[in-house]
Amino acid sequence: MTKQERVAMGQRLRQQRNRLGLTREQFAELADIGTGYYGQIEVGTSQMSIDTLMKVARTSRLSMEYILLGEGGGETDLGSLETLLRGCTPRELRLAEKVLQLFLLRGD
Repeated sequence: MTKQERVAMGQRLRQQRNRLGLTREQFAELADIGTGYYGQIEVGTSQMSIDTLMKVARTSRLSMEYILLGEGGGETDLGSLETLLRGCTPRELRLAEKVLQLFLLRGD
């Protein structure tokens, strides 16, 4: 994922956080991630693991596709994908994360 893509992703998250009326600290607490780390995600200096992406998507009420790519209509119910990922073993989550990283690197 390029720096420009990370910055765009962070802007989408910031806009939604503001729509929800939350500070960075409140959002990070609700998502159960560090405030500094979440700030880095918003400004585009850090990438997320699948686990963090799931937490951020759930907290922001945005689809993972919208967070990552800016496509897919924004707010959504994460039920089926979240249920599928929650049923994965740690090994399966690592493999899914590698596949997602390859997908993002290719730009598909």
